[in-house]
Amino acid sequence: MKNTRHPHPHLDPRQPRNGQIPRTNPPVFAWKPREGQRRFALQVARDPDFTNPVIELGDLTDPLHLPKQALPPGTYWWRWSADGEQSQVFTLTIDTDAAIVEIPPADEWLARLPQNHPRIYLQPDQSAALRADPPPQWPALRTEAEAQMLQSHEIAEPEFLPSRDNNYAAFWKIWYPTMWGTRRFVKGAETLALAWLLSGEERFGRAACQRMASIAQWDPEGSSHIDHNDEAHMSVIWHGSHVCDWVWDLFTESERAQVIEQFRRRGQITFEHMHDLGHYGIDRFDSHSGREIVFLAQLALVFHEHIPEAVQWLEWLRPVLCGLWPSWAGDDGAWAQGPSYGLAYVTIMTMFASALKRGTGIDLYRRPFWQNHARWRQWCLPPYAEWMGFGDHSERWATSWNNNADLVDLIGRETGTGEFNDYVADFRHIAETLTTPPERQLSGVNAQLLLAPASAKKIDAPAQDRLLRVFADTGWAALRSDRTKPERDIALIFRSSPYGAISHSHANNNDFILHAGGKVLAMPSGYYAGYGSDHHAHWVWHTKSHNCLTLSDASQLMRSPESVGHIVHAYENEHLTYFCGIADQSYQDRATRCRRHVIYLKRPQCFAMVDEFVARENMASSLQWNIHSWNPFTVDENQRSFSLDRDHASLTGHFLWGGNGFFSLTEGWDPPPMTDKGGGQWAMQYHLRYTPSGLTERRNLGVILCPGHKHLEKAMVETRREGTTEVAQIGSTELKVFGGGGADIVAELLIERTRFVIGDQGLVRL
Repeated sequence: MKNTRHPHPHLDPRQPRNGQIPRTNPPVFAWKPREGQRRFALQVARDPDFTNPVIELGDLTDPLHLPKQALPPGTYWWRWSADGEQSQVFTLTIDTDAAIVEIPPADEWLARLPQNHPRIYLQPDQSAALRADPPPQWPALRTEAEAQMLQSHEIAEPEFLPSRDNNYAAFWKIWYPTMWGTRRFVKGAETLALAWLLSGEERFGRAACQRMASIAQWDPEGSSHIDHNDEAHMSVIWHGSHVCDWVWDLFTESERAQVIEQFRRRGQITFEHMHDLGHYGIDRFDSHSGREIVFLAQLALVFHEHIPEAVQWLEWLRPVLCGLWPSWAGDDGAWAQGPSYGLAYVTIMTMFASALKRGTGIDLYRRPFWQNHARWRQWCLPPYAEWMGFGDHSERWATSWNNNADLVDLIGRETGTGEFNDYVADFRHIAETLTTPPERQLSGVNAQLLLAPASAKKIDAPAQDRLLRVFADTGWAALRSDRTKPERDIALIFRSSPYGAISHSHANNNDFILHAGGKVLAMPSGYYAGYGSDHHAHWVWHTKSHNCLTLSDASQLMRSPESVGHIVHAYENEHLTYFCGIADQSYQDRATRCRRHVIYLKRPQCFAMVDEFVARENMASSLQWNIHSWNPFTVDENQRSFSLDRDHASLTGHFLWGGNGFFSLTEGWDPPPMTDKGGGQWAMQYHLRYTPSGLTERRNLGVILCPGHKHLEKAMVETRREGTTEVAQIGSTELKVFGGGGADIVAELLIERTRFVIGDQGLVRL
């Protein structure tokens, strides 16, 4: 079977990739079948002729398989077939250092689980010890539980939603308060149930029972059906199942029967939505289903004795949750949808990982993703960050900062390392200075963390031996000059992602965020005013709102998996760092090449960026260089430079362009956000665009960005033109950018008597 291999990991979700060295053993095997194919076979062998098969399975009903046992180290060949068609043959190599994470069948999970309740995050016999020696969070939790006791334990069924397409404002008026109101109600029930576990005071547990009995009166087929209002549906099953687990013995018989029936039907609806309408992780990657797979697993673990289908759900979820997940990340830990959505979805996955580990002894936290995810956060989300990026939600809320600390703290505890303790402490300290909009303030604590093992002893961080870290699986890079001293840190966060411009990501390959001395100087603009709202769709999704090139006002491909990017050729020595963002496919409607070379010069602490553009045949464009900030820009037309100041930090930019060109300065957004969800953080934003005059079919444009702060004097830059070559003199360092675009050599760098050329092979020393 000959398949066209697409660069987007969702359009070609095949695992393992050809020639891959999986970091977890056994690897999951997955492939995308043709439309209508329903029965599959899989072969894995130690030889290309498949005379020595180690896995040979026929009549598979799903296009994926997670072996129960690790494979011996070595090279393997694998292929699959469907309805008489045979795939091409792929190879993989199992290395000796791959993490061994063996996952037994789902019926063994249930056999290992406690037969009584509670069984989620703790064993039935641990309650007495918990009450005798409560965790440090208990006094604060009790205060919250007492506050919850004063609120109603009844909740009305949600209203039906009007069409978001016909009247977004009317839809929002019902949907937004329904989402937060139902989440708050069930999260409050969790607070009460935890208070019962920690205190033994029945009044807390009975109040939680009342809440779950009230929500059990809803019609799962009605206004909270997954196809009509999936947020209301998820509010029931998010925390509801483990609330029921913790207060199980306090329900009346009639309440328990109603609760079981509610969760049975919710589970059926969720399974039908995720499995029967397409395979999650194979041809279904919708963001919300990334939550629902976890909620369904929790539901099945709690109610399995009362829901016959629960074993079937868990067996289907076994390779999905323990093999395919994460669908928006690779083992290097970065999350394609950005820190905010990664925070939500990875935290949700800890619900399943912690429940499985503590209930059955199966430890998914051994997978490399987990510690690498914490490291990605360390590099790409400094505690001082005023702007998160890249993706929806960038607000600096107290809840976001505390939740980030909770997640990284939990990863450290579950993996037994103190590597992240300082990072966690810094986030908690800064969170004390922040606020959160009232509607986003949910009661309670992170239950996984509350009931987690004690924190490991702090590990002293080794001296920072490199400034650049690239997370190539998901297309992120971070340059950090001093991760331990915010007042001295220069941080450039860069995105060019193979996951493209879909879901909560934007059309912003080759985008960057720049911090200096703890202040954000440049960042993507616009705010998350509602998914698909006018501001979101026509400003935030568009490339013009990002620190990227636009071509005659045209965006990169929007809402398209075709809009893929990559980060390649990372290099670092004692004088500089370098990498290249390739966004050719993101501009494919009008360009064959659009690449950004990024150099950081360590001694003057400044950046050189060289953008190269080559148009499609017979299609000229104006190349436009965009940057955005919370502070106004000033420009020097004669020197072709700009500057901005932000408290004690500043930025000066020098364009390497000796010909005609012009600046455009604007502020605000077109269209503006319709409502403020940012809790007062949606400040005015300012925009600068530099355009070399004229339309062209090819162009290279160099820019020198010089950040400064109270401990750093900005680098001095002189620019000139020599023929068609643009030259920047930065102290003793010289950068030459060659004209034309599309040549093998784009630029040349002379630093400390060493000459480098920059081109398709990256940074090459001569």
